[in-house]
Amino acid sequence: MFSRTSTLLSLSALSLFTITSQAATVFNGEGTFYNPSVGYGSCGNQNSDSDLVAALAQSTMRLYNPSNPNNNPLCGHKVKVWETSKPSNTVTVALMDTCPGCHGDYDLDLSPAAFNKLDNPDVGRIKISWEFVEPVTLKTGPFAGAGPAAGPAKNGCEGCQQEIMAESEGTETRDEL
Repeated sequence: MFSRTSTLLSLSALSLFTITSQAATVFNGEGTFYNPSVGYGSCGNQNSDSDLVAALAQSTMRLYNPSNPNNNPLCGHKVKVWETSKPSNTVTVALMDTCPGCHGDYDLDLSPAAFNKLDNPDVGRIKISWEFVEPVTLKTGPFAGAGPAAGPAKNGCEGCQQEIMAESEGTETRDEL
């Protein structure tokens, strides 16, 4: 009986720790580029090829797509992107469009300006990793609770780190990189 009580207390302490801290979730996919200047993006804005913007895979954007895609809660969120083989080379982009040609759930179609910061456009397709720059307030789907590597803890606990368990393949915590 004592050992069962100790186990329950240990599990309660572990649960308390995971509630009071935060870590980044890193998403992995492929990066390509497109020309956002050809028209309005699904978020309702027209961007230029020199803007640091991206289109997220349609399969994932649809998870959060209200009846009016201009009101998608992912619109405008900034993400930090890096080529998986070159993690020190990053670019921060705003999610402003949907990528219907992206096959992986976490693929990004980058503006030419953003892609050029990661690699030569002649490469065409690169393996990328990315994370949200600001904590995400979404409560459902693959981005629920996602946030940056060094964000404020949910209860004000500074310096705390938590591993947000990846629900689907293609995600890991920043601490695992």
